[in-house]
Amino acid sequence: MEPGDNWLIYDGKITLADQPVVPVVSRGLMYGDGVFDTLRVYRGNTLLLEEHITRLHSGMEILGMEVRNDLEIDTLQKKLWELLEKQQLLHTDAIVRLQVWRDGQRGYHPQGDSSIHYSVTASDWPEFFSHPILATVDQRRIPSQSMPSTAKFTNGINYILAAQSAADKGGDDALMQTVNGFVSETTIANVFWVKGDTIYTPDEECDLIPGITRKIILDILEENNHWKSEQGKYSLDHLYDADAVWICNSVREVLAVKQIDDQDFEVDHPAIEQLQNRYTVFRRDNVKSLKP
Repeated sequence: MEPGDNWLIYDGKITLADQPVVPVVSRGLMYGDGVFDTLRVYRGNTLLLEEHITRLHSGMEILGMEVRNDLEIDTLQKKLWELLEKQQLLHTDAIVRLQVWRDGQRGYHPQGDSSIHYSVTASDWPEFFSHPILATVDQRRIPSQSMPSTAKFTNGINYILAAQSAADKGGDDALMQTVNGFVSETTIANVFWVKGDTIYTPDEECDLIPGITRKIILDILEENNHWKSEQGKYSLDHLYDADAVWICNSVREVLAVKQIDDQDFEVDHPAIEQLQNRYTVFRRDNVKSLKP
């Protein structure tokens, strides 16, 4: 690969990133009519790739999109290996984003003959993530009845506005609440906290995306006798009263939160360290090579 070259997968073919052309009339551009997923690759290995692809397919099904043959996991896995090799990312950690969108004309109702397109990009994984500061914002999490929370849809205006509001308040990310004022998630991650010997997290009725990493943590807690765990609907005051708070997603794994609004939290709490260690063990035991 020549210095400065950047490659991606576009409709099944590996090509230079500046080559694909998406029409202006694309529904993905006009309406955010699409779905995406993001995952981390560990030196050519993935963790629960099947779950990520299944979630992508689920989002496509919700939007009425037919799954292309080259978006099936076996084919996609081979192409992803080729892309990482082309990008010189097989010997380091990387962030992979899969994006699907639909062609079509103006109007919210998609036509039955709209073509499905997709891209896959891979980039360096930062070696370090700082402990984030979260800020509460006026924007609320869109209720699941209005936009299903089981997949990641391209139309992210609500998250964009929330992230901008958080940045204006000095935050790294927004702490989202439901329309009824219950803690939900951040714009990029699920949230957990600990008080005493109990670990809390919002339940799925709080309109959150039930993340794959969140599920891993819940399974770890279920097998752990040291910490109790509860899922429910919690107010901001309940969260402010926590001993420690952390976020989780596939890229950052388990990351302690430094501050929410004016409330500081312990970032070296034993619960966080224990979960980080157990997550590392889970990852070590469950990663699978992408190599064909």
